[in-house]
Amino acid sequence: MMDDHSWIDRRVDDRGFVTDEFKEGVQFFLRFAFSRPKAKSEIKCPSSKCKCRKWGNPEVVSVHLCKHGFMNNYYTWYVHGETSSNTIRNFERESSNMEFVRNEIDALYHEMVVDAMGA
Repeated sequence: MMDDHSWIDRRVDDRGFVTDEFKEGVQFFLRFAFSRPKAKSEIKCPSSKCKCRKWGNPEVVSVHLCKHGFMNNYYTWYVHGETSSNTIRNFERESSNMEFVRNEIDALYHEMVVDAMGA
């Protein structure tokens, strides 16, 4: 579960490489931020370089976060619609429900194609 944002502090490993945990966290953050109703093609970049003063698309924000990390103390993503850890829990629940629905639709579509082909 990603409601614990402590991964933000574990950006690089002992050799200076960006950790897999951080990369996964960034992807989670981007899915969350771009799922908000006000998010269009760009969001405010919360990197330590931009500090939510500049806008970026998912690719730019991802690169900035991996290169510079998040701005200090940005554990509650208030600029991006998070009001509490409950916001993240609800988002995770909705995301897993949507995945289930997508899988069900895929299965029904597959069944329809097989039926149409007469197999």
